[in-house]
Amino acid sequence: MEDNLENNGFSVPENYFNTLNDAIDARIRAEKIRMLAATEGYTVPEGYFEKLQLQILDKTVKEKKPQAKVLRLWRSSLLKYASAACFLIVSAAGLYFYQDQQSSKNIAHNDLATELLLYDIDEQVIIDHIEDHGLKARDPKHSNVELENYILNNYSQNDIASAF
Repeated sequence: MEDNLENNGFSVPENYFNTLNDAIDARIRAEKIRMLAATEGYTVPEGYFEKLQLQILDKTVKEKKPQAKVLRLWRSSLLKYASAACFLIVSAAGLYFYQDQQSSKNIAHNDLATELLLYDIDEQVIIDHIEDHGLKARDPKHSNVELENYILNNYSQNDIASAF
């Protein structure tokens, strides 16, 4: 039979005869479904399409937004006064510590200035001061070198400068 077809100039797609039965069965089933639908048909509830559009609009465009919840910050006057008192305490503490820090910086600066001032004094000025006031050593128990070492090791220049 295939030889006959080839001689006539016609050709058959591959697996045509293998799938032909399935295609015929599918057409018969589709025709039965069309006939059932035509006689029995599908039904839609009354007013379905009118209600459908409203339902879609309600769910999308006209969707009700929840009301924003309003919270009052100052529910009672006691909270206002308590927060004002806390603010004042924090501000006063900050101001106190800032001034204390400034005064300690000033004291450190003054100490440094006094120590620098002592370095600028000439030795001859110190000797003249001692001689003018008649300051003479009475038979010292310790030598001058021992006294100088003791003073340098136990006193700062600020202590020495504030003694005069």
